[in-house]
Amino acid sequence: MSSCEFFSALSKVSKENEPFVIVTILQENVIERTIIVKGKSLLGFVSKDILDLADRSIKENKVLEMNLKGKRVIAEPIEPRPSIVLVGEGVIAKAINRLAVTMGYNTAVIGEGIREEEFSGARMISNNVQVMDEIVQEDSYVIVANEGGRAYDLDALFISLRRKAAFIGLLASQRRAALMISQLLKKGIDLNDVKERLHTPIGIDIGSKTAEEIALSVLAEVIKYMRNGSGKELREVKNPYVLLEDAMAGKIQDQCTFIPKSLS
Repeated sequence: MSSCEFFSALSKVSKENEPFVIVTILQENVIERTIIVKGKSLLGFVSKDILDLADRSIKENKVLEMNLKGKRVIAEPIEPRPSIVLVGEGVIAKAINRLAVTMGYNTAVIGEGIREEEFSGARMISNNVQVMDEIVQEDSYVIVANEGGRAYDLDALFISLRRKAAFIGLLASQRRAALMISQLLKKGIDLNDVKERLHTPIGIDIGSKTAEEIALSVLAEVIKYMRNGSGKELREVKNPYVLLEDAMAGKIQDQCTFIPKSLS
């Protein structure tokens, strides 16, 4: 099983809103992985012992291990979470990956000059942009984030648009964004398709300066699109002053029933 097949399956099952288990099987220098959903393996046959281990990890909500015929088997229960295809090798791409992984997202990192140790936590790493033909789907979120740009950025955008990715973000200046759009049009991509899917320059205007602040800005736009947010300040969306009279009259209690879920 290739890393492309694994990430594609991971992205697909995450969108089905069902908890699942990533099973890793280690024997000497060989590593195999599969995904188990509702008692079934998505990527090849596994024994009943492994299926039972996966079932227990879901029920107990913790990572479980066992030794099976000289193999170390690890079952990791996973809550459904977004998957992001990140194209880039520089300091901003590294910051985006760190933040996305911290948020619990699955990331696939692609770039010609990347080193695996610099993108800790990524579910897939590749030096070949053409693998996007295998992993980008119609509901994929793609971020192309090379400060200053790389020659393969255009290929990454072209593949993502041709594959009808739902969200495609490009880190760029206003001038470079216009140039990249013109090159996509010259390659035969329809202008309306570009306007609908390509977000460039990507990011929410928060005055970001550092790589980490830019990463926050970029992922904020992705989340805004993903969760159908307004992008406004919450004090505009939920103006407390409209309820001030009730609060002054003692009609509002100091309590909140919202309990956020953490994916990290």
